[in-house]
Amino acid sequence: MRIMIIGAGSLGLLFAAKLSAFCEHMTVIARTIEQADKLDQKGIELVGTAEAIRTTHGGVIDFRYYIEEAETAKSSLHHFDYIFLMVKQPAITQELINNLKSLMSKDTYLISFQNGIGHEERLSEELGRDRLLLAVTTEGARREGLTAVTHTGHGISYIGTSEDSDHFVDSIHILLVEMLEKAGFHTKMSKNMDVRIWSKLTINAVINPLTAILRVKNGDLLLSPWTRSLMNDLYQETRMVATAKGILLPDELWDTLLSVCEATSLNHSSMLQDIEQSRRTEIDHINGSLVKMAKELKLEIPTHQTVYQLVKALE
Repeated sequence: MRIMIIGAGSLGLLFAAKLSAFCEHMTVIARTIEQADKLDQKGIELVGTAEAIRTTHGGVIDFRYYIEEAETAKSSLHHFDYIFLMVKQPAITQELINNLKSLMSKDTYLISFQNGIGHEERLSEELGRDRLLLAVTTEGARREGLTAVTHTGHGISYIGTSEDSDHFVDSIHILLVEMLEKAGFHTKMSKNMDVRIWSKLTINAVINPLTAILRVKNGDLLLSPWTRSLMNDLYQETRMVATAKGILLPDELWDTLLSVCEATSLNHSSMLQDIEQSRRTEIDHINGSLVKMAKELKLEIPTHQTVYQLVKALE
């Protein structure tokens, strides 16, 4: 199996390091020339696990410079079975989509790992619903510099299509799931990805903005009745929007959200990391998307509106 991973952030490096031993060839596309060069020299260092330090470079993995080098990758590697899109939502530009079109053959599937909502509709319109798989993962990872990554917590990954399509349950996707399992990623195929995506959106919309505003780790949100109250307000408002959109979220989602907070108690959320490093966050595609939908539905979600404005002010 030949795989391209676009995005050499924490999840991109984690999946590349673990999958490289189980695929015929892999191309990893980094954001900068500097990162691509360092990865080419050192490989990926996987730290903080039972494998201790593991480097993967040369041979099976080819490192290149972000999407500007995609055409070169296409000419040197004639076919990809899967492209893992592991960039944040703001990076999905028209230029990126055009490059994806040039990289995908009729047998290539794009697997979209983005948080939030909205990306799935745009990608399906541009690339074709039958070529798009959606992924939701709770794997935890933290990038340590340009070439190293720590696996901070094992989770589960769901892969599937939107509810109106059931083409993905065939032998090639079953092989993909088996490969991910061999690499150590607990993976399930799902025909209910809309609910999976909204569940992940709910968790991100509660934890991420509050940790970014308060500058605290995930677990610190559970230590105060005031933050727990804010979490519940955000959760209930999200459920209200989801219900109005015809999405029935699991009854146990609040307990799941608290469990995620506990399991990742020492983690700095991606939104907090973005604020600390003066980067644009994904707030527009998480809480911002909920605020927009609520306005269209004539619903009031004041807690989301407030945290959205606060994160935008921090940006």
